[in-house]
Amino acid sequence: MKYLFTLLRMIITGFFTGIVFAIPLGPAGMESIKKTLNNGLKEGLLVALGAVLSDAVDIILINIGLFNLLNENKRTEGIFFIICGILIIFFAYDDFRKYKDKKDVNVNKFESMPVLKGFLIAFTNPMTHSFWLTISGTLIHRFSDNGSFNYYLFLLFIIIGMFGWFVILNIAALKGVKKFKSANEDKSFEKIIIMILLLLGMGFILYGFCKFFR
Repeated sequence: MKYLFTLLRMIITGFFTGIVFAIPLGPAGMESIKKTLNNGLKEGLLVALGAVLSDAVDIILINIGLFNLLNENKRTEGIFFIICGILIIFFAYDDFRKYKDKKDVNVNKFESMPVLKGFLIAFTNPMTHSFWLTISGTLIHRFSDNGSFNYYLFLLFIIIGMFGWFVILNIAALKGVKKFKSANEDKSFEKIIIMILLLLGMGFILYGFCKFFR
């Protein structure tokens, strides 16, 4: 009975922890909503799935100690920020090209691979890695004393909780837009997201250079 209670505690705590972690909306979350508004709920959730898969990879890499290299070497961290910034700008520019030539259906090659796009946008956000490094060393690490199985069950339900929040968020966005917004406003929202991604990319590059030359 005690073991069953521990399992339930890991599942419930992990699930709601995942929801809390997913509430701050990053670039991948905005891309997921944009995809839902333009292509339907399924496409938006595929982007969200790619994003949470990136978080799962983060958790794995942190648990084997790979991402600790970023904290040990500031120049390595700076290079990482620069590379991530360049990739984010590339994705934003790739989206922007759709508006210049709408007749070319092959302009945005990532549109047909929403899972991959969600994964790459999330994985190229260095703030996500910093977040997981901080959380893994504090909150998440406290659950490692409950045994390996319970610990990994807790981590699994963090990922499930994060995806669950994306499902709720995308459904709410889709219903809200259908009820209150016009098609022109949808396009404006997409352009705003592209501009935010461009600014984030430039910010990461600038921060990376500061880290590298400090």
